[in-house]
Amino acid sequence: MSQTDQVISWLNSAYAMEQAQIQVLENHAQDAGDFPSVRSRDEQHIEETKRHADRVKYCLQLLDASPSTTKSVVGSITGMVQGASSGMYKDELVKNFLSDYASEHFEIACYRSLIAAAHAIGRPEIAEICREILQDEEAMAEWLAQNIPTMTETFLRQETVRS
Repeated sequence: MSQTDQVISWLNSAYAMEQAQIQVLENHAQDAGDFPSVRSRDEQHIEETKRHADRVKYCLQLLDASPSTTKSVVGSITGMVQGASSGMYKDELVKNFLSDYASEHFEIACYRSLIAAAHAIGRPEIAEICREILQDEEAMAEWLAQNIPTMTETFLRQETVRS
């Protein structure tokens, strides 16, 4: 496999990852109904994530490729399962924050790798697109990090009231 083919494969994985994340975030935004600021931030990141998928698709087009149907289908199934998996727990909002924080850091790692890969194959325009996406992912991870303690404490207070 050539280096370019490997980058295409990684971009396809990133595209599937973004598609899956849209479904997860939509479920998490719905779960955050009692917390307008959380719902709003999730909805903002849904729009960013849709844009990320479009940008990754454009990167594939720059390399004369298109999104892999197989990876996209697997990503969609994963997104549906992930998005629904916390719904059965009473502490779903806290679990959503934790899983979103982990997902954002995985995405951050993927885009850092893609930036290096794009430079390695002489495609600085792809590296720049990935750098722009990386900034959104880092901002979301930082927002989650800042809000995990508050959401955890809020959940515990609510549970104390219910007991």
